[in-house]
Amino acid sequence: MNEIDVVDRGAEWRRLKALVLDSVSSPITKRVYNLGLDEFFAWYAQEPRPGFTKATVPAWRVALKTSWASIRRPPVARQLRHLSRERPCLH
Repeated sequence: MNEIDVVDRGAEWRRLKALVLDSVSSPITKRVYNLGLDEFFAWYAQEPRPGFTKATVPAWRVALKTSWASIRRPPVARQLRHLSRERPCLH
């Protein structure tokens, strides 16, 4: 039963990622957002979380600021904040 939940979460993340990437027209921006979203999803999966809420994005930003590599990361937090308002919780 847990395996089904994992598959469903993966499908939800792919759908969410497609929403973000489809909202920009520049191929370069799409590529950078794609990389940033992959990093976000990897961070999100590291710990159990209650869902994708407004509090998720600031927590990720804090994690980025404490990371040495945050200097090179794209500013995709704005897109994630926008999506968190549209979709209050992703379980």
